[in-house]
Amino acid sequence: MTGMRLVMGNLFASLNTGVSGLHTAQSSLYTAAHNLSNATTPGHTRQQVMVTDYNYTTRQGVYGNLMQVGLGSNVAVIRQIRNTFLDAQYRVQVGRESFYDAQYKALSEIEDMFGEMEGEEFSKVMNEGLWKALSDLQENPDQIVFRSEMVAMASKFVDRANVIQTQLLEYQKNMNEEVIKQVNSINNIVSEIKHYNSLIHKFEATGERANDYRDARNLLLDELGSYINFDSVEEVDGSVSIFAEGRYLLETNVQFELTTAYESDESRLLKPVWDMGKEDFFQRGELSYSVEDNSDTGSLRGLLVARGTNLANYTHLPQRPMEKNFVDEDGNLDEAAYLQATIKYEEQVEEFNKLVQPSIVMTVQSQFDCLVHGIVTMINDTFCPNKEVTAKITQPDGTQVTKTIHILDTEKSGVGDDADETMGTEIFVRRNTPRYTKTNVTIINDDGTETTQEVYMYNEEDPSDPYTLYTIGQLEVNPELLRDPSKLPLNSNPLSGNADSFAWDLCEQMMSKWNEDFGTLDPNSKATYTYKNYYEGLVGQFAVQGNVWRDIVENQERTVYSVEQERQRIMGVSSDEELSDLIKFQQCFNASSRYITVVDEMIEHLITHL
Repeated sequence: MTGMRLVMGNLFASLNTGVSGLHTAQSSLYTAAHNLSNATTPGHTRQQVMVTDYNYTTRQGVYGNLMQVGLGSNVAVIRQIRNTFLDAQYRVQVGRESFYDAQYKALSEIEDMFGEMEGEEFSKVMNEGLWKALSDLQENPDQIVFRSEMVAMASKFVDRANVIQTQLLEYQKNMNEEVIKQVNSINNIVSEIKHYNSLIHKFEATGERANDYRDARNLLLDELGSYINFDSVEEVDGSVSIFAEGRYLLETNVQFELTTAYESDESRLLKPVWDMGKEDFFQRGELSYSVEDNSDTGSLRGLLVARGTNLANYTHLPQRPMEKNFVDEDGNLDEAAYLQATIKYEEQVEEFNKLVQPSIVMTVQSQFDCLVHGIVTMINDTFCPNKEVTAKITQPDGTQVTKTIHILDTEKSGVGDDADETMGTEIFVRRNTPRYTKTNVTIINDDGTETTQEVYMYNEEDPSDPYTLYTIGQLEVNPELLRDPSKLPLNSNPLSGNADSFAWDLCEQMMSKWNEDFGTLDPNSKATYTYKNYYEGLVGQFAVQGNVWRDIVENQERTVYSVEQERQRIMGVSSDEELSDLIKFQQCFNASSRYITVVDEMIEHLITHL
């Protein structure tokens, strides 16, 4: 009787073994079918059933020996086939592609601005308009019609420069909308990831794997990688935490949102900041970037780098000091002054490379403004030459200080053809700062004697005060000359002894300077340009830089494609493989069914015949 019970117990245990085989085969069939149905679903990861042995029982054999009897098979887990290393690589490479794509798009926009502007290029206004007016004026300084033409061309030159600079500024401001859009997208993506964290946690608390939720979350992480560079870590409960720019964007189920704020009190450009505390999202205070620290990753940073932090002007572009400017009348070089200027220049270049050069918009703004400033000051300084003197200046508090100032050189300056023989009338004026202030100063002569006289003291340009600069936004043509072009100082100065004649040499000087070395486009380059070809060099750099960034974007596209192919080899669904698995698991299911049938027949035989 004991043997009978033992046999029946073994048979019923065998029946359970067959049933477990049915369950595992059925789960495998469902999983293979699920893979096939989602083969083209974006973000779907191939799933695989991991089958393990179920528990064993230890029993005594016929001869008293111990033996282990298996209780069948069991589904340990339905896992996703992914490679976290390739996931991280994919997100970095996508972010890098987005970064350089933002640069390339900004350059393309700027290139369009410097193309046809309302049917007329700026180069024509400069070289065929202003240059021709100077040439005509050189030949006919006595004719009012050519003086009027010079004033008209100067006005057109300023207008065209303002059009371009205004468009550059408007483009910068319009980028605010894209910054807001990307910040909102980041917040929304992180919020959705937080939502999936909650769903995954709840579902997996039952012991099941929330693979489809995980697929949706991974797809969001891939999308987030195109906006910013981040690190993610999966917590014990299955949720994902996101760490970006030194802080958590998402810590399990606590989200830290981003918002926007102005770059500074003076700038109307927006930047991303943490909503809590308003600290900058990007901790780097500079625009420079590198591959080594992955600071060239993400469309948000790419957008901010391309745009820059403020409106740039010529003061942002360091100009290499030239020896000829430190040579006195006797041909002696002031080596100490030249060395000091060189050291200061190198410091400015270092700052330029961090805060301006990485931004294509700010670089172009500073280069274009530098060209306009150079032409404007060259023409003004020719018509209204200054000289340097040492003088005692009375301060507003009544005290006197001795310093070097610039005053109008009344001996070399031309005068107008008006009745008053007006002197010191510049063509281009600053809207809020006159060129000279007429005042009494005590001049210290070379021999140490002092002379008090009334002078036209030049109001210097102060980089800290934009209203004092000959920069595009502050420029206009002198209203006095618009009303009366005869005041253009082209008549000979009576002090020169050439009364009733014209200052022919002034236009010759301007024509000569037009073709002299003016400066470099980039302080990191030694190539110099004249006024005439500086603009051509500025526009030419678009093609060079555009080719560089286009090649980088194309290379990144290939890299992203390559990494994605590697990911798909691991996580992608192969229809042939899944169909093969369906046949295999169907056979497993059939085998388990037949096994159960055989055990059932054995039990029936024992019950009915014994």
